[in-house]
Amino acid sequence: MRTLITNIVLTPGVTTETTIPFVYDAQIQIDDNRIVYAGPRAEAPRFEADKTIDGEGALAMPGLCNLHTHTPMTMMRSAGSDLPLERWLNEMVWPVEKFLTDDSVKAGSDLGILEMLRCGTTSFNDMYFRMDRLAESVVDSGIRAMLGYGVIDFDGSCADLEPGIEFAMKWQHAANDRIRVNIAPHSEAATTEVLLLRAKAVAEEMQVPLHIHICETSLDRTGCIDRHGITPAVYLEKLGLLDVPVIAAHCVWMDDQDIGIFAKHGVFIAHNPVSNLKLASGIAPISKMLNAGCHVTLGTDGVASNNNLNLWEEIKLMPLLQKGTLLDPTVVTPAQTLAAATSVGAKALGYDDLGLIKEGYLADIILVDVGDMNMCPATEMEGNLIYAVESRNVKMTMVDGKVLYHNGKFLTMDEKKIVETAHKEAHALMVRAGRAK
Repeated sequence: MRTLITNIVLTPGVTTETTIPFVYDAQIQIDDNRIVYAGPRAEAPRFEADKTIDGEGALAMPGLCNLHTHTPMTMMRSAGSDLPLERWLNEMVWPVEKFLTDDSVKAGSDLGILEMLRCGTTSFNDMYFRMDRLAESVVDSGIRAMLGYGVIDFDGSCADLEPGIEFAMKWQHAANDRIRVNIAPHSEAATTEVLLLRAKAVAEEMQVPLHIHICETSLDRTGCIDRHGITPAVYLEKLGLLDVPVIAAHCVWMDDQDIGIFAKHGVFIAHNPVSNLKLASGIAPISKMLNAGCHVTLGTDGVASNNNLNLWEEIKLMPLLQKGTLLDPTVVTPAQTLAAATSVGAKALGYDDLGLIKEGYLADIILVDVGDMNMCPATEMEGNLIYAVESRNVKMTMVDGKVLYHNGKFLTMDEKKIVETAHKEAHALMVRAGRAK
């Protein structure tokens, strides 16, 4: 399939640029799942298209990458709201999760992917369990994902690790490489040293990343110091875990030494501002991290603590929180924010050909309506893109060269059936858990 997207404003995306570039009256040419041209229409080579998409003046940009979430937790949207993290986990999340079934995980996965596609997210990084069901939803929907089986180990038995390895071996590079995997030890507090060392060995052997929660709360930090005499960042470095690619979620309670360690080892930090605010976990020192050379990405976390999968909220909050807390409107630029949501996230997922709209790259592209009232006037496109866009402005979501959502319609998923099933399964889950009748 040869696809032409025309009548658009184009932002090819950013990596280290200081400003976001925009190309007016642009065109994108796609052959199968690869971009073969992206630039001014007047300079475009001749291209015989099987399908032409009229962008109607919309902004074409790289799809968003959600670098930390727990998609099946859509079954617990808003559950335990307004509780501190420890109570939220112990009194609501973990007791309810005991009653999850394959059907409820599948329903939550479908619902979450539906929401992500509507919001312009084209790839996501997930840690959970019963992960085969989530992988099946990724295959069926057409979205791109990195998936890891969440491993917990309190006794050194490493009993959870084997299912995680089996899952990783089964699904790595599946669905035309739309699925990649990682090894996902939950956190320092929920694992043992022997588990972390074995997880690292597996990640090295499979050449996949580790995905782990780090310093989400102050208790995560002080608890690690009590147990090991050092901070979580120092602990991971001491064990050699940072010698393999690592995606570290949250990283709220990090000092200058910790930040320097993560910068030195090229750790990808998954910043989750909405979840961290809702659970009163704190505000990650993102400006310091960027200044130190850290790789910062964005995530939503699960919807039980967010309570949606709308990455545009994270995009707006990332710079605003730093400006407000540091009392400096110049920190964290729009270009740095866009990179976190696109190109840096794509690198964290292991792709060298994703996260930009340029020749040879994978065609994960979204169209954003810049003519809507909240985007008018469109005279300051850079500011509008970071501070004004709402999820409803997303007109089209394309993954791997295939349109999955366009003008309010899902092309690979049955929206009505998925929502109805999710309502049914969520209610049944709460009944099993004794939280509903």
